[in-house]
Amino acid sequence: AGCAPGCADGVRAGFAMPGTQGPREEGPCHWHHWHAWEPHRKALLERGYQVTGVVRARSNKRNIAAFAANITVVAAELTDPWRTFRVIEETAPDYIFHFAAQAFNSMSYEEPAYTLNTNIMSTLNILEAVRKLGREKDVRILIAGSSTVYGMSTEQWDGPIPESAPLQPVSPYGVSKVATEALAMQYARTHGLQVVVPRFFIHLAPRGVEALALHEFARQIALIERGLSPPVVRHGDISTRRDITDIVDSAPVVACLAESAPSGTVVNIGSNISYSMRDLLEKAVEMARTPERIRLELDASRLRAYDERTVMADISKLRQLTGWMPRPDIGHLIGLLLDYWRHEISFRHPVGDAADGGRGRGAAKSEL
Repeated sequence: AGCAPGCADGVRAGFAMPGTQGPREEGPCHWHHWHAWEPHRKALLERGYQVTGVVRARSNKRNIAAFAANITVVAAELTDPWRTFRVIEETAPDYIFHFAAQAFNSMSYEEPAYTLNTNIMSTLNILEAVRKLGREKDVRILIAGSSTVYGMSTEQWDGPIPESAPLQPVSPYGVSKVATEALAMQYARTHGLQVVVPRFFIHLAPRGVEALALHEFARQIALIERGLSPPVVRHGDISTRRDITDIVDSAPVVACLAESAPSGTVVNIGSNISYSMRDLLEKAVEMARTPERIRLELDASRLRAYDERTVMADISKLRQLTGWMPRPDIGHLIGLLLDYWRHEISFRHPVGDAADGGRGRGAAKSEL
């Protein structure tokens, strides 16, 4: 990825999951939210960062086992203001990458209060901790925004949607991201915190969860290949189009934004390509080991209360800030997701396990 001259190697940063520190002689530390954001951790380490990741005490650590030895992992609940304060105080990060959230649109319709409380309070606790520690000028904070803030505007806008489009979220998750973004900008204006908000369009990588549509398609295909499910891939509305980016492709530019974008910057991160969900599902089936056996079936339980028809990012501002040009390879990404879920299904259902791993018609609605 192209990076503007201001993005120097050796700078240190962190993620929220949460937790990291920034550039110093001894290395940087940051905060991170795991989910599928492991490529960001790798990008930071390659740039010389010392990374601290925050996980919940009850979290499954298997997804970070491959790289846990290269980072510092601390247990914390970011909705707890005192614990958040202590973690930031003890790690003294130079950069904080705040990806921690209840991050699923579909779940937010079922759990609006939990979504709003988790996302708003975790963000507030991080901002308040930095302010109370008097580190407003010392710490740069990247708070993950979302394309869901645009909501209905995607239906009304002609062409790729820019940062200037009206914010008209259509889900509680989208509302929570409008609120966290507004909160971050308020702390930047009122208290002088150094804050950058990238609005992420759909980003995917292995180690994701089945709440994401392409992951769910790959999971069902892996179950079919193992004989653990009938040869039917159940889906929701696949007539929609979505802007999808491989996290491995965009991860370096995220570090670049944290290092060099002016405080108060809000910027889209996406591929500027809108993919048909039907085409992606059919591509995944083509890549299955026995594609001729598999048929598709609409599952009404997977339909969402509101589904934007077409979403595509205008990334001209991002290119101006960083020089980054997406290098999409959607076929390769689908192949990675299929391989991940083949491995995951083998782990969950060892040979001889005849249990039906499919979630059937009662399945949760998937994203995209």
